[in-house]
Amino acid sequence: MVESNTSKDNFLVQHTDFSLREQVKYPNGGLSSFYDNGTDMVIIDKDICVYNPEEPVFSYMLITDKQNNYMHRFRRVFRFLGYVQAEVEKYLSKDEITLPVDYMITVGDREEQSDVSPLELHFEQSFSNAYGINALKYLSREYGICDESGKNYFLDYLVRTRDGKYAVEENGVTYHHPQIIGEEKYKNQLRKQNTCALWGIKLFRFSTEDCAFENRIEDDIKHYFGKDTSKFVDDGLKIDRKVELYEHQTVSLQEIQKRREAGIKAFLIVLPTGAGKSKIVEEDLREFAKRKQDFKGLILVPGINILEDWEDRIRTSLPELKDKIEIKTYAYIARHYVDVRPDYYNYLVVDDERVIIRTKLEKPSKIKGLALI
Repeated sequence: MVESNTSKDNFLVQHTDFSLREQVKYPNGGLSSFYDNGTDMVIIDKDICVYNPEEPVFSYMLITDKQNNYMHRFRRVFRFLGYVQAEVEKYLSKDEITLPVDYMITVGDREEQSDVSPLELHFEQSFSNAYGINALKYLSREYGICDESGKNYFLDYLVRTRDGKYAVEENGVTYHHPQIIGEEKYKNQLRKQNTCALWGIKLFRFSTEDCAFENRIEDDIKHYFGKDTSKFVDDGLKIDRKVELYEHQTVSLQEIQKRREAGIKAFLIVLPTGAGKSKIVEEDLREFAKRKQDFKGLILVPGINILEDWEDRIRTSLPELKDKIEIKTYAYIARHYVDVRPDYYNYLVVDDERVIIRTKLEKPSKIKGLALI
């Protein structure tokens, strides 16, 4: 625990069952104090919104990373901008939300909205990478809650398990960083977060910066929600809804087919992370195999994690091809390629983020893509 002078700390004076666990100082001079009583945590921010236009904003991960870890460890986590005893007590003194009588009328449902932001699409991809493509059925989108005054809030995602309820907010820095949005919008953001705690929902925030580390965010997802889906409750996105192709995926498939009919047999799919390159391959595999009685496919991957993901994709999305597609790592095929005749496979997928391309005008560069041969 961090030593603190309780005579100068109003929160500790008025909440003697709490102790100061740690304090975090930010580059802009702001400060966050973390208090807990072994069950609940209260975070008090001070000057966190202070912004000097001549200086860059501090990394938003300084907020999201630490808060997510404490959200996982404690029963409830409340956060406030500045300490006002009455405001803190309003949340700490209650075990659950007291809903307005017209709750069913005032809270809307945006679950059926089809558009997702690139950041949300990235989270869905990371979630399916962590648990398999069918795990999307455990995600509820745009889940509605309200506070005691009847104000509506919508959560990007809700995940229910037998151990609890978890919400995910995909936070773009521009619209959520306290230095950028200012005090009033930041307070509104915290009211939504604190309302979640009274609903018995743990709210995890993943920012644009967090999502830049793909393997890490997948590890975090498993750490916070569970190592597998055995305790998940199926009341989220239905798989038949999610497999509906996005427009760019349909266009890519049409272009592949058109060029294949023109005699072109090798293709490179280049799309942003989370845009669904693997889904394009799944659909092309399905259509290609229908026209090949002797179909044999090979998917090459850089490591065991991606290999397991492809195994799950084939098992759940293309079960009819399970015995006709082999999935191997580059290391394996480098040792055994001489054991297979050159024309054994008639469909080859090269899955790698480090595809090297070269043109006459450019130096070699790394891109993210999938090659179909």
